[in-house]
Amino acid sequence: MTAGSTLAAPSPLETPPMVHLSGELDLHTAAGLEPALTELADSRRELVIDMSDVTFCDSSGINLFLRLHHRCTAASGRLRLCRVPRRVALVFRMFRFHHVVPCTFV
Repeated sequence: MTAGSTLAAPSPLETPPMVHLSGELDLHTAAGLEPALTELADSRRELVIDMSDVTFCDSSGINLFLRLHHRCTAASGRLRLCRVPRRVALVFRMFRFHHVVPCTFV
């Protein structure tokens, strides 16, 4: 099911800087995105990820976000997901993920 995913670096003009994800988050793409997202999580107090162009997210994507969330909170920071599209929001709500990681839905 992998069609690919992309990560756009945060713009310095946004406050807080926001990372933009697009495409699918599954077993293959989540593993490829993890090093860059981990580096971003380590370099700031707040990591905000714009999910508006994410078309699919399975448990691999959720696990990636949980690892990032734990890494951020261990460093007294936080992870936020914003503009989560409806299709992805259904999965987040099914797992009650939005009760662990702050999310805003479209």
